Amino acid sequence: MKKGILASLFSLAAMHFALASADPATQQLLVAAEQQVDLFNRDASPFHMELDFVAQVQVPTQGHVTYKWQANDRWWRKVSMGAYQQVDIRNGANLYTSRNAPFTPIRVRQLLNLLDIADNPDRLEVKKQKQRVERGLTITCVQLQKNGQKGQTHELCVNPASREILSDEWKTRPDGNGRLEYFDYLEFRGHRYPRKTELFEDGIKAISIQVTTLSTAALDQALLVRPQGAIERRQCAEMKHAVAVKTPDPLYPKSASQNRLIGDTTVSMTVLADGSVGEIQLIGSSTHSMDDATLQTLKGWKFKPAMCGAEPVVSDIEVVVSFRLE
Repeated sequence: MKKGILASLFSLAAMHFALASADPATQQLLVAAEQQVDLFNRDASPFHMELDFVAQVQVPTQGHVTYKWQANDRWWRKVSMGAYQQVDIRNGANLYTSRNAPFTPIRVRQLLNLLDIADNPDRLEVKKQKQRVERGLTITCVQLQKNGQKGQTHELCVNPASREILSDEWKTRPDGNGRLEYFDYLEFRGHRYPRKTELFEDGIKAISIQVTTLSTAALDQALLVRPQGAIERRQCAEMKHAVAVKTPDPLYPKSASQNRLIGDTTVSMTVLADGSVGEIQLIGSSTHSMDDATLQTLKGWKFKPAMCGAEPVVSDIEVVVSFRLE
């Protein structure tokens, strides 16, 4: 059995590159592509975004997002998916979350990660590069790997003429794959942002996003007030995420092993400032016995807590436990 913490599994695409092995032209192309699409970090003026999406839950489910942005630490966002609703507010060092369910669904987490395309701060090393024809275009594709993490490889493809990111493909837990595709880029204040984004899991479309509005608009400061009953989390620049330090494996249930059952159990868990596990919620199920084994074991995990400077802070992560027979 293998397990892994996937706190931001689907935050990818244009990332920060360590390009020692890339030729200068490829280096320049990737940096330009990252800067061009980085709407949330390289634009100094407020904007208003509306988008529709369809997420594959048990059936395709429609949703909508309204995003009112002023700066990295000042924004308001509302997402709905079917009957689910969530409002997130960032006001300085505070992040407030209000929702009508005990946890944020996986598809909503994935969706929100997809919006900030240049959101991943991990440095990547270019391993290989090549050109090929895709969608009738000659494109540049580079194989990227997280520094110090063997096996965490992405293939990122860029249109060298427009500097648009076209796709990002990677391997997921232990026997799957993921792929992002970007289409129909729109011009906005010197940026080029994809009007359409699609996420595929093992070849099946999981999320399809369509931007319907992207315009300059001031943020109403009254929206930044903490809603009654909202969850509050401390945020800061260069925040260090929680790191697991004691992670005993859940036991493979005997009944599941005997019947050669496999599966993935996903949980959302709160890591407290002392490194212990607080609230834990099942958000992706396999079998009852696997889910129960996972929940019981993960309650005893220990972490080095998330840090804002020298201060330990409460944080939320996702853990995926993959039960596989060797």
